[in-house]
Amino acid sequence: MCSSEHTWFKSFEPYQLVTDKSSPNYQLIHSDLIEVGSDGLLHTTDGKDYVGVAMGTVYGKAGDRFIIKFDNGNETRVIMLDEKGKGTVNNCYHASDGSMIEVLVDKDLFKEAYPIAYHKGDLNYSDKFNGRIVGIEKVIE
Repeated sequence: MCSSEHTWFKSFEPYQLVTDKSSPNYQLIHSDLIEVGSDGLLHTTDGKDYVGVAMGTVYGKAGDRFIIKFDNGNETRVIMLDEKGKGTVNNCYHASDGSMIEVLVDKDLFKEAYPIAYHKGDLNYSDKFNGRIVGIEKVIE
């Protein structure tokens, strides 16, 4: 796992900002494998309930799956749907806020489901991403 002092901070990005229709990221987000949940998060439809995120390319590419481990013992399954963009350090975390993962959301539904996380701009204030990241394991299927 690459290092950031801010492993507790998990930003979010409206999935509608992924606009390049020719990119594998856009195609995956708009495929039958991904749906927007009532919580505003993007979930896989394969019954495994992976949550869609953007991560640095040091971890992999669109479609790769991971288990995020937190210091409180919780784990969340994620699927990489986008790459963290400009401003990443070593293709790992964002320079301005230190976030290693950025959760893709439907802004309106997310705001209703997680009002505190929405207003703070941080998914640390949610049930699925609470805690400091202590490990990221790639899932091999």
